[in-house]
Amino acid sequence: MRRRHRKKAKTVNKINNVQTSELERTNLVELPHDLVMEINGRLPLKSVARFLTVSKLWETTVRSPDFITSYPRGSSGQPRTLIAADLNSNRCHSSRSRVNGDLHLSCISRLTIPVTYHHYMKCFYHHVNGLISVGYGQDQILFNPVTGKSIPLPRPKTRRKLVKSFFGYDSVSDQYKVLCMTIKMHGLHEEPSSEHQVLTLTLGAKMKPWDMIKCSVPHRPSSNGVCINGVVYYVARTGAGMSHMRLMRFALRPGNMLDLFASLPEETQTTGILFLMNYEGKLAIPSQPTSYTYDVWVLNQLEGANHEWLKKITFSIEPWKTKWNGSCGFVYVRGITHKGEFILAPEYYTNEFYVFHYNPDKNSFRKIVIPVSAGYK
Repeated sequence: MRRRHRKKAKTVNKINNVQTSELERTNLVELPHDLVMEINGRLPLKSVARFLTVSKLWETTVRSPDFITSYPRGSSGQPRTLIAADLNSNRCHSSRSRVNGDLHLSCISRLTIPVTYHHYMKCFYHHVNGLISVGYGQDQILFNPVTGKSIPLPRPKTRRKLVKSFFGYDSVSDQYKVLCMTIKMHGLHEEPSSEHQVLTLTLGAKMKPWDMIKCSVPHRPSSNGVCINGVVYYVARTGAGMSHMRLMRFALRPGNMLDLFASLPEETQTTGILFLMNYEGKLAIPSQPTSYTYDVWVLNQLEGANHEWLKKITFSIEPWKTKWNGSCGFVYVRGITHKGEFILAPEYYTNEFYVFHYNPDKNSFRKIVIPVSAGYK
């Protein structure tokens, strides 16, 4: 009798769980999707993280690309800033501001990269659609700064230790892709990269293995990558002796096409460090003709396969040079906020981490301190 009672109790509990799940789904479906996203987007991070354990439906909502890119809601006046470093502690900090003017940021998440640091290796950080890809040697990690969660990715198919990686997202297929290529550890800078391969990721789906792809252009990557409308761009050395700087293009769709795309503005050829960024939905390269003056070159697509580089804006930060007094070396453009403010970072740091925001519309300049732990400094 007891066994029957227990079996009956289990059946009742199972039915109740199914009914609860159906009731939950019904209640959630009755609310407009935009309203659900708006309400959840205004909740604190800890509350959002709890939703991941409530049910599959709530987990799907929180992990959706729409929610990841829009969180937190109601924060249009609060630009978020990410700072990543790979020296000694191997940590990645994601922070956002709360007030205007010169300010301190509040840290929303931290990631400690579970690898051993070697001075001959570099970490490669790329962010797209709310997620961050961290590449270090053969290790690849995907990081969500909203939840603070990270997952290790399968290692690329290679015996080499130096791997250069890029990260992209295609909104049509709703897929993330990691592009990797290897470089000889003790090879010459004139030697091109090889073993080009792609890892395709779909949130909530089983992870696929790495796929080798063909690249007919011998090249060696020499800049960061930026993803715009399903295409990853990066600068690479090509030609005889890898002496020419060209723009490479990796199209996520269709067929993972990797090819040579364009030449660079002559004014950027003498720039020591090339940096790509998304400026108003177009690819842009900042150059620095003087210590305090910056030009922003934007790639303008013409009819057919033609294109041209246009100098979009020129600005100077010399009136505010006392904010760092030359104690941190040169200051470089390292990004742009959703409000159109240029993010500038110093060449190196001394006793604190910070960036500068320059607003070209208001011609304003402010210093923003990045919070890190004492051990991180």
